[in-house]
Amino acid sequence: MYDIASVTKITATIPSLMKLYDERKFNLNAKMSYYLSDLDSTDKNNIYIKDVLTHQAKLKPWIPFYLRTKNRDTDELFKEIYDSKSSRNYNLKVADNIYMSESYVDIIYQRIYDSKLRSKKKYKYSDLGYYMFYRIIENITGEKFEDYVTNNFYRPLGATSMGYNPLERFDKEQIIPTENDYKFRHQLVHGYVHDYGAAMMGGIGGHAGIFANANDLAKILQMYLQGGEYGGKKYLELETIKLFTKKQFKNNRRGLGFDRRGKDGKGPACKATSTVSYGHTGFTGCMVWVDPEVGLVYIFLSNRIHPDIENKKIVELNVRERVQAIIYQSIEE
Repeated sequence: MYDIASVTKITATIPSLMKLYDERKFNLNAKMSYYLSDLDSTDKNNIYIKDVLTHQAKLKPWIPFYLRTKNRDTDELFKEIYDSKSSRNYNLKVADNIYMSESYVDIIYQRIYDSKLRSKKKYKYSDLGYYMFYRIIENITGEKFEDYVTNNFYRPLGATSMGYNPLERFDKEQIIPTENDYKFRHQLVHGYVHDYGAAMMGGIGGHAGIFANANDLAKILQMYLQGGEYGGKKYLELETIKLFTKKQFKNNRRGLGFDRRGKDGKGPACKATSTVSYGHTGFTGCMVWVDPEVGLVYIFLSNRIHPDIENKKIVELNVRERVQAIIYQSIEE
């Protein structure tokens, strides 16, 4: 199993939003503040859901929340926020022998709400909206986010490897290690989410945190490809999938949560992919792509950040795109 990083967005948050949209419980044309009253007194009071889903809502790309939880001189984690043992006050497991006070999650959200919007409304990839979608989904459903996703998608799909915090269900030997984290946790991160923000949420984020193998990822992607159906069960409406996966704005290649390849060639997919194809990449080196025109699901799992986060060869050598191009070439032949 691999930490699929931001592929979490289209395999946890987005299917949840699509289901709620099908059930008429979620309005794509609403403002975020309609579902999150905490935004009313912030500069995010008037940002629209569609702008957040297409990364043009002027949100900052990310916030390094962990930096304010450690001593910058000694690099030690603050004892009032973390403890080496689990207890009622320190119950969010961040990594081996690191437990965080759950009350700090409210500070994380307050920092998101207090962060200043960027000056120009244009495409800029951001994780922050998915922290908010996490809470929106919980507010609408009345369920824990991870339970809602598991009960409505992973379990009925038979995607048994997919989910958060895999060490609660599997042996460490079945999981690929990620970064040797010397900035925050000071250990080899193995079985815990790599993303620092998701780690501080107890491993569960709307933007990151899902672990999966290729076979189980294929099940949810095949469900998209088959118009919302898989194994004789209907999960989503075809028109909803088409709506979320299509381009929304003129100068923005993104769908609603899904990435696409722009006409200028920008985007993670190879040039052979069709104009109706869609997918997402992850910081850990993963990539998934669905092409309805040729009936293809492409899954590339890797861990380019092991042992070092500075390894960018997958991007520099276009490994994922080149493998994908060979597959398309073989189809044409």
